[in-house]
Amino acid sequence: MGEPLRILLAFVLAAAPSVLLCRVIMSVRIMDAPTEARKIQRTAVPTSGGLAVAISAFLATVAITENTEWQLDSVILITGGGALLAMLLGLVDDILRLRATIRLACVIAITVGMAAFGSRADVLGLWPGAMIHLPLAVSITGSALWLVVVINAVNFMDGANGLAMGMAAIAALGLAICAGFTGAWTLALLSASVAGALAGFLVWNIPGRLFVGDAGAYFAGASLGGLSLEFVRQRPDLLFVPAMLLLPFLSDVLMTLAWRSMHGKKLFVAHRDHTYQIAMKAGLQHWQVALVHAFWALNAALVAVASTILGGQMPAIAFVLSLVSIWIHWRVRRSGVAAGLVGADIA
Repeated sequence: MGEPLRILLAFVLAAAPSVLLCRVIMSVRIMDAPTEARKIQRTAVPTSGGLAVAISAFLATVAITENTEWQLDSVILITGGGALLAMLLGLVDDILRLRATIRLACVIAITVGMAAFGSRADVLGLWPGAMIHLPLAVSITGSALWLVVVINAVNFMDGANGLAMGMAAIAALGLAICAGFTGAWTLALLSASVAGALAGFLVWNIPGRLFVGDAGAYFAGASLGGLSLEFVRQRPDLLFVPAMLLLPFLSDVLMTLAWRSMHGKKLFVAHRDHTYQIAMKAGLQHWQVALVHAFWALNAALVAVASTILGGQMPAIAFVLSLVSIWIHWRVRRSGVAAGLVGADIA
């Protein structure tokens, strides 16, 4: 069996048990009740589907590696271990409702550990021939910061059925394809397994029957953040490829935080100022918002794959051109402000 077929098999082997395990999670009835004003569902919904996602991705990875000559290197194992720890933190929060500051402190501890033990980028290729070798302390700090941003970006965007996990599945699949074109097959394996597990979860999430919870958002964020660092570690010249794949998350979250900071809003207070939330307050349905973001994520993935194949200056050029999304967010936010849909914090 060729390498691309194994990657496809990993996707299927993760998706199938994910559908079934999600049904089991629903029967456990860890519930997400609409007890906070920022939540938009009308009734309590089963949550923590991320537990099924993590288990399914793990099973698919083990199934492939145990039946082939592929071996996971230590850095990928560290990334997987960090993602599982993040998932456990999210699961505890789903059940006990931890304070935001406690969650953030735990996320920082996990990500610093991941970066210190090898899940980091030591060399940055800004342009062909322009390689920046980072001191160890800078590499660990920068990589941990990247992980914190990605984890929280995925979590912040998890507010509409099919939205965040749909984009995460597309980004993971795009990363798997990019890794395959570079010959990083074990990285592609893990990415495809995460994508497949998320696809299985979406079967229940799109109709609103199961939420991924912080368990799933943290797992998906840590997986995407860690695997993207591994991609850059192996191919520093493709530095901008992961940024393109995750731009649909990053542009919304960073633009929202920047806007709130500029207007004197507290960053750790619950709000509904993200672009997707503005769209929903304007009258769009869950599926409409999720579909728009899915097309956006798919476009980002296609550009990232094309840039990986072409190499050279293309990743940097394509990333700069992709920043047009910032202008789109600015336009949506300006319209939202004019319509009175932006700015009020939630008690």
